[in-house]
Amino acid sequence: MARVVSEGLPRRWWQALYGVPQVDAAKVDVVTRWLVLSRAVVVVMSATSAALGGLMAALDGLFHPLRFSLAFSGLILAHLGSNLFNDLSDHLQGTDRPDSPRAQYGPHGLAQGVVALWHFALVTAAVLAGATAIGIALVLMVGPWVLALALGGAGILLGYSYLKRMALGEPAVLVVWGPLMVGGTYYVVAKEVHPWVWLASLPYGLAVTAVLMGKHIDKLEFDRREGNITLPVVVGEAWARRLTQALMAGAYVALAAVAIWRQLPGLAVAGLALPTLVRIWPVFGRPKPQVLARPIPGWPLWFVNFAFYHTRRLGIYMAAGLALQVGVEALLGRL
Repeated sequence: MARVVSEGLPRRWWQALYGVPQVDAAKVDVVTRWLVLSRAVVVVMSATSAALGGLMAALDGLFHPLRFSLAFSGLILAHLGSNLFNDLSDHLQGTDRPDSPRAQYGPHGLAQGVVALWHFALVTAAVLAGATAIGIALVLMVGPWVLALALGGAGILLGYSYLKRMALGEPAVLVVWGPLMVGGTYYVVAKEVHPWVWLASLPYGLAVTAVLMGKHIDKLEFDRREGNITLPVVVGEAWARRLTQALMAGAYVALAAVAIWRQLPGLAVAGLALPTLVRIWPVFGRPKPQVLARPIPGWPLWFVNFAFYHTRRLGIYMAAGLALQVGVEALLGRL
């Protein structure tokens, strides 16, 4: 994860999008501040899910640029709004304190007193209002099923603070970043959705779920003390690490099955992420180190850093492979 340095604003913004910077959020420019406080770094996962849905629609010859652009923007705003809302909710419930893992691995607008409560709530409401406005526009353009998909996704995202306390956070993430985001984007773009799309959304959903598992392993002792019944709390650290490995490996098995079943050779490009998986695999085979050989940004988070690094690469390669296939088939006149 990246550390923001004293350089030009575009570079600061890029670094805030690429990592969890260790900065005084009260002393940086307003764009960097809210990119950091909203944890914009993880929004790449929503962007990838939307891109995959749009590319799958394009492969079926059903792409619509305007509806895709709206769906893409709406998902980005929904994810940012969800991050802000859950930080607000956890702060009000007393979960996010200055000594909590959330406030230690990166700036927390409320727990660290960076912004006033009313200001944080106002920005949160504005972001969610933007996502809602886009959702309403898509309902009018596509139909009422968009409303059902949007309400389902919004309910899970905004209720995540409660779901994670009942060991439901992990399956919720699989559903949202897989079928709801990928399949939902396809539906918005194409005004229909084929059953294969729901299944084809699962590989990336599994990879995103591995990221959440890594985070919950890192927070296991804190969650246990706070009474948060996450999946790692239920199964224990050792089994949670094995399950995270299974999720990451399962993403490739599912990818291969989808590629063969649907004749999607572009997905073979995702194999370029395998060396990354091989490098990080041993990390999940042993407990988190108690003492670091050198300081790293984001500590005390450990497993989530490696899982996120892998998932980001896998998603980029998946999208690039499908985009390449769309381009080739368009040149050959098959679309």
